[in-house]
Amino acid sequence: MIPAQAIAQGAGFRAAVSVVAVSLFCLGPAAPVHPAEGKPAWQAEWEKTLAVAYQEGEVALYGQARSPTSDAMKAFQKAYPRIKLNFVGGTGNQLGPRVMAEKRANKHLVDIAIGGPGTMVAVYYKAGLLEPLGSAFILPEVQDASLWWDRQHHFADADNRYVMAMTGDVSTTIGAYNSNLLKPDEIQSWWDLLRPKWRGRIVATDPKSAGNIQNWRYLYYSPELGPKFIRKLLAEMDVRFSSDERQMMDWLAAGKYAVHLFAKGANLDQAIQQGLPVRELNSQKEAGSIGTGSGHIGFFKNAPHPNVARIYVNWMLSREGQLNWQQWTKDNSLRVDIPKDAVPKGNIPIEGKKYMMLSSPEYEDVGGLKKLIDEVLSQAGRKP
Repeated sequence: MIPAQAIAQGAGFRAAVSVVAVSLFCLGPAAPVHPAEGKPAWQAEWEKTLAVAYQEGEVALYGQARSPTSDAMKAFQKAYPRIKLNFVGGTGNQLGPRVMAEKRANKHLVDIAIGGPGTMVAVYYKAGLLEPLGSAFILPEVQDASLWWDRQHHFADADNRYVMAMTGDVSTTIGAYNSNLLKPDEIQSWWDLLRPKWRGRIVATDPKSAGNIQNWRYLYYSPELGPKFIRKLLAEMDVRFSSDERQMMDWLAAGKYAVHLFAKGANLDQAIQQGLPVRELNSQKEAGSIGTGSGHIGFFKNAPHPNVARIYVNWMLSREGQLNWQQWTKDNSLRVDIPKDAVPKGNIPIEGKKYMMLSSPEYEDVGGLKKLIDEVLSQAGRKP
């Protein structure tokens, strides 16, 4: 048996590991056995890693500052109270340059990053800053790819091993709208946004921001929209751009704009709860996609606390960690062996159905998208 403190502080996590241990016992020779102690090799490795992690005593996590996403990341502290979680929050546009500056100064301060693919892939992975995530996997339930949607671990990088997508929500969302200014049936498709009446009345996330590139990537690669739609939207509709998500929601609620493209679900939910006249705007015509949002995890080379980092990765990708993520964020975990009560039914991918997965490496190249945006905005005599 593994001592309780050597497994986890949270009861749920201890139970999950116990279930795995019992399963492996029943399956017989599937689990390698540690020759000296007669225990599975993963169990011995876990105990050794956890013991050293307690000596390290802390872990540095860089991630999305927005609540409740940040709350889901910080829940590790409750599961492991003996380990101090040093959380540095920010947007991808803030954290990417910060990490690069630290690395140029030969300062290795970050262990783990959780965020969107724009920063995780385009910055950290491209700069060669990450370890293969699988090198951190210890628990059998984390190593087992069959427990994830489509029976595989989903990675956003071209090597299929550094930046793992933990979450995936099916979406037909365009953004949000002011219910005093727009009736939802007025916009049934993305193309309806190009009507003259909406000129100057749309606000959108900055297309030049690494943290927002996934949204624009959908428009660019969608066979129903593509460069033609982006060109018309940017050239003809006088869209206002901002990187301040809360400010955009405030503008929308105040009636300064009728539509907020790519509005973050957490911000929209909060505004609705406050009784503000904003609602979700969905396309009724274009095909759905799977957005992975801020649900990507990466493990840094030269991590200052490598053993705690491995414990964190295993906790986050465990059944307990993903249940925690779903409860806080309401985003769908790509683990399929956990209840989905906290997730809106329409957000859960249907097994066997084809979706455009936005963080997939096949959509990684955004060079053409960025060139198009620069070209159109330059011709219009403006900058985002």
